[in-house]
Amino acid sequence: MTISAQIESYNPKKPLTAKHNHVIDQLESMLAEGIPKQTMSELAKKLKISLRTLYEISPSKDHLIRMTINRILIKLGKEASNIVSDIDSPLEKLNKYLHHVNQAVGPKFKVYIQNLGNDKESLEMIDYHEKYITSFAKQLLDDAVKKKEIKKIDTQAFAMLLGSIGREFAKEESANKLKNSPEESANSITKVILNGIKI
Repeated sequence: MTISAQIESYNPKKPLTAKHNHVIDQLESMLAEGIPKQTMSELAKKLKISLRTLYEISPSKDHLIRMTINRILIKLGKEASNIVSDIDSPLEKLNKYLHHVNQAVGPKFKVYIQNLGNDKESLEMIDYHEKYITSFAKQLLDDAVKKKEIKKIDTQAFAMLLGSIGREFAKEESANKLKNSPEESANSITKVILNGIKI
């Protein structure tokens, strides 16, 4: 299974109706306030829908939260891809792409991610998004080497580093030691690394 297929696997098996999508849009807004303690019944009441409709979307609250956050992260990735689509330079494209996806460790997304548990499925979902970023970073680094924008480096090693910086800084024990926010720190380190491998 490809990384993108693994990411999409957190979405419902049946196609969502317009009503279902509207509910998930509402749920995205609710996640900013935090919903871990609310039951499916309480969520349905707050969303002004039947419990049956909520279960049509997701079999459990944990899955519902995972699915919604997965949707948010996919949208962020698509935004980043669209932003860099017309950039010719692989190095500049990578810099702007990482700068955008590093929002996932910023203040807004921190609230979203706090709704996730530490269960295996949630950690796997975050892993898949990190692997996607790493894969895209490697592709751009390979292109940058071919265009002689950067030195001949171990592109896989650098891609793995660049793809994991934000997540590492977002850990509570790391974030508490940082002078700036995880997002700002990730962008700063990313810039230093990319500048360091330029020809």
